[in-house]
Amino acid sequence: MELFDLEANVKLVASAGNTLNVHEVLCIQAGLTKLKSNEKYDKIYLWGKIFGENGDYYIAYGLRDSDFEFPSKKFYFATESFVFAELPLITEEIADKIIEEHQERLFSGLPDTPLSSDENGTVTELDHLAQVVAEIDFDSAVVPKGAYALNEVHSVVPNVDFNGLASDKATDLANYLHFRPPTSVAKLRALARDDVQFYSNFLDSLDEDLPNGCWAIRKDSSTSLATLRSLSWPGYVAFHIQGTKKFGGLYFGYAQKNRDLPFLL
Repeated sequence: MELFDLEANVKLVASAGNTLNVHEVLCIQAGLTKLKSNEKYDKIYLWGKIFGENGDYYIAYGLRDSDFEFPSKKFYFATESFVFAELPLITEEIADKIIEEHQERLFSGLPDTPLSSDENGTVTELDHLAQVVAEIDFDSAVVPKGAYALNEVHSVVPNVDFNGLASDKATDLANYLHFRPPTSVAKLRALARDDVQFYSNFLDSLDEDLPNGCWAIRKDSSTSLATLRSLSWPGYVAFHIQGTKKFGGLYFGYAQKNRDLPFLL
């Protein structure tokens, strides 16, 4: 959710039961404005809020242009001081260890809390935060179909021709995509082609996600607002206002995946 329109956009996902109060909005705006200036981003985005027992984490990210295909996404976190710092980069080995040993653990809100130690060093709550933010982002990060395209040098960029989904398409899950490097074979083939017709059809679609039914979509006809909720990660909500360029998403929650979902659907 982009900084410049934060206050208005937060209201569009409030139907899921979470929002930010006036103090939080003002402090986040101040913190992210400073981060944007210090790190020299053209745009900065609020990703969400992860609840902790003694304090909460506010998560943001910035996008850097890359020479080929997807822009790099760098995540930042802040506690209730609203001073944003970079989340650490963790290895696959540490991520696997966290998933195996700590995935059901609730956050304390104290980033330096040690979780485990071995010959490779100490794993802290901050490492856990980096792992789960990456996992949630991979499974969510929703954008409307057509919002991004490949340019002539095969870099992913906002599509200047995108004017929003039409009314009859705004509630079709196939018209919402994951903003990440594709994983399906079909999309990887499309990404490799140089035919212009594939330049806006290279991202994985939400209707291919498993288990079937892991997304709930609803439309408010009075406001032309479509919202999508992840049932795998309760607390993630994406929105799109049909016929406009306006879309975004936020996560509010305890960073607990609903791993029983396949048995409930």
